[in-house]
Amino acid sequence: MPHPRTDRSRPVSGAAPSSAAMRQHNAAAVWAALDGTDGLTGTELMAACSLSRPTVHAVCDDLIARGLVVEIETRSPHSDTGAGRPARQYASRDDAAHVVGIDLGAKKVSAVVADLRGRVRARESTSFRDERVPAVERVAIVRETVRAALAAAGVDSHGVLCVAMGVPSPVDARGHVTAAEHYLPGLAELDLRAVLADDFGWTTIVENDANLAVIGERWLGVAQGVEDVVELLAGYRLGAGVVLGGRLLRGSGGAAGELTFLNLVEGVGNTDAVAELAEVLAHEAETDGRFPAMEQLGPDARDERGRPHARAVFDAARRGDLVAHEIVDRIVDRMARVVAIISTFLNPSLVVIGGGAALVGDLILPPLRSALPALTDTPPQLEASSLGDHAVTAGAVRCALDDVETRLFGDTPALTLATHSALPSEGLPAR
Repeated sequence: MPHPRTDRSRPVSGAAPSSAAMRQHNAAAVWAALDGTDGLTGTELMAACSLSRPTVHAVCDDLIARGLVVEIETRSPHSDTGAGRPARQYASRDDAAHVVGIDLGAKKVSAVVADLRGRVRARESTSFRDERVPAVERVAIVRETVRAALAAAGVDSHGVLCVAMGVPSPVDARGHVTAAEHYLPGLAELDLRAVLADDFGWTTIVENDANLAVIGERWLGVAQGVEDVVELLAGYRLGAGVVLGGRLLRGSGGAAGELTFLNLVEGVGNTDAVAELAEVLAHEAETDGRFPAMEQLGPDARDERGRPHARAVFDAARRGDLVAHEIVDRIVDRMARVVAIISTFLNPSLVVIGGGAALVGDLILPPLRSALPALTDTPPQLEASSLGDHAVTAGAVRCALDDVETRLFGDTPALTLATHSALPSEGLPAR
């Protein structure tokens, strides 16, 4: 299935394609045909791409010159008798170059190095010492984390063709972040597209993290093939990535998925999400002496403010703790209202619960599904993200690969540069 390109679809012109465009199209077709194979002969590429033999070999020679393809030494079918000419066979060099995907969150930064097929070669994460660290320190940690990921992948910085970075803030058409000062101090004053340029010389694509999450979900996750979907990042703050009719909605200032209007909604009141609510409500219950299960927690199960971590609250709920179940019920009630509002306004066929909240889908999704019909006439299908915390970096890799694909092969939306899973191997299903 062709991958959903990131908001670059264009009307098809009725004019005949130029020779340059045709060469780009043929190169993309050959590259796509080689994907996932150990190599194909010229004859096999002719059949796969509907191209003539001279065109196939000319395209492969060009891709070899560009370092994207290698010719494999093969034996003739008649080599034992000394008769026949060996067939030329070609294989793609998926490691010829790489891309980097970055998830610059409020609490941590994650960086992924992927090859030209989207396969993750290394992943590194670093937590910030405080949620509101100054922007200069935050960016310095981004650089360190990227360096660590490159080192783990064994990739030289000169071999990176594109970087895409997701941030928990609206991003306008110029790539400018409009982060709130009280939430991400100093970040709006920086040109994040240039922060990696001093060290690496890279041009960086900057995008809202929820937008990248829904791109990643449509590429590799539960939203593959879905044209009308909302990804609701629901870890510590609520944010939404919206795709309707197969197109990502950004709005005039990049704020189409922002949910600050929830401040005005009775029964919701702010954009606190699942993990934040669990920690706040557990702290309140513990302070009131109603949550004795938390007394047994060690220091590692609490945050820097002494509040129980969300995972400890959900673990207690799974063990049958009544107060923990009460907390989950309150979270579900609020989330049901949020999903109902989104469904009523946008009418998606699917809402994906992403971020850290996806890891507790067993607790919140069944009651959420049950609550929705009473709140909206258009309840959507509701699923937990299959990418979990990796949806943003998956979308960032996809955006970076789209940029590389366009520069290498032109705008060929019917073809896919990266069809392999960009999922990490640690416990997550491959497509």
